[in-house]
Amino acid sequence: MKTLDFICDIRFHQSFFLSPNPKTGRSKRYRVSYADYGDQNSDAVVLFCGALMGTRFCYSPLDYLAKLYNVRIIHPDRPGIGGSDPVELHERIPMWLEMIPSLLSHLKISHVSLASHSGGDIYLLNTILTYPHLLHPTSPYICFFAPWVHPSHSNIAQLRAAEFLPAPLIGRFASVVRFVNDNVIPLAGLSSGFLHGLKDSLHYHPTAVPSPVPLMTHSPKTRSRATSIASRDAFDSLALDNPDVVEELRRLITTFLFAESIDGISADAQVFLKKPHSTPWCSPEIFWTDIDNAVSLLSKIIDEYVSTDGECRKWVIDAFHAENDEMVGEKGRLWFDECWVPTRNSSASTRSVKKIEDGVAKEESDRVFEYRSAVVVGSEHNYLIDPVYGASEAWLQRVRAAFPLPGEV
Repeated sequence: MKTLDFICDIRFHQSFFLSPNPKTGRSKRYRVSYADYGDQNSDAVVLFCGALMGTRFCYSPLDYLAKLYNVRIIHPDRPGIGGSDPVELHERIPMWLEMIPSLLSHLKISHVSLASHSGGDIYLLNTILTYPHLLHPTSPYICFFAPWVHPSHSNIAQLRAAEFLPAPLIGRFASVVRFVNDNVIPLAGLSSGFLHGLKDSLHYHPTAVPSPVPLMTHSPKTRSRATSIASRDAFDSLALDNPDVVEELRRLITTFLFAESIDGISADAQVFLKKPHSTPWCSPEIFWTDIDNAVSLLSKIIDEYVSTDGECRKWVIDAFHAENDEMVGEKGRLWFDECWVPTRNSSASTRSVKKIEDGVAKEESDRVFEYRSAVVVGSEHNYLIDPVYGASEAWLQRVRAAFPLPGEV
């Protein structure tokens, strides 16, 4: 398959409209753009929440792997990104929560698994707290890739410095990125690889540009994307072990990204950094201030499910952390993991925590909540989902297992 044909596939360019909502004062239809790829006939469905610049087609390289494991991936663009209509900053999370159930209903999807990359965890947490019933009724599964934590917990120097920048400046993040893409790259006569290379030159600047494509330009010599894709030919997929194909795909995805709206990326940057400080991470209906607070609320929800139906659903939550993570760091990673450890929350007795350290799983209880954390060797924050590192394959295997076929129940 040619790279351009792949990225132009209609599966990555879907849209639907929400009807006007008098309750929220929205008098017009609202457009949502989304991608629907992988195995579109599968009942094992992932609702994916991308990173800061992770639009609906940025994770398209996962298509072949999702097909291999019979998993369907639904990736909506957040407000003001891609083809999704913009909203005011304070309406971003409420709009996301309004569009998700309508989108799934439109697609006739009753249950999903949830996954996020980096700052997408804020949207994932809002989704699970508002719609816990959307997860599988017997085996709910959630996965975080390189989960974002606020700089106040990670103490990453360049991000702490960003806290002192005026909110309007952070709100122009997308303009800076677009200027680089439209002006610096053409003048320099370079390919889109330059944009990804900015990660290296701007890593220690508060407005560093994240990579919009989770594929390394050159995969580690000891690993191969093809080893994870024994049946690639059966799916007419791209040869992602070919550096030329990877570079062309990165260039095309970057071109497509900037051809559409990216103003919502600036708004997301403000949300992630809480700039201004009054910017909430939650909806008005379910109040929480930070991840540890959200975990406590989720614990209570799980308790309520147990007391209501009397059945013990096995909630499983995975976190894959990058070994080299300049956006979160070791301190941020440890803080995120500690949010899920029983001693930090009042509902500790109802949860099971499994931490994976150096490849060794450690059980701390045998109840209804299992948390697993793993550091992926050699990986980086932006590229953790690259199939070459194995985490995305492990994730998709677990998604498939969370949706047992009738004969497996």
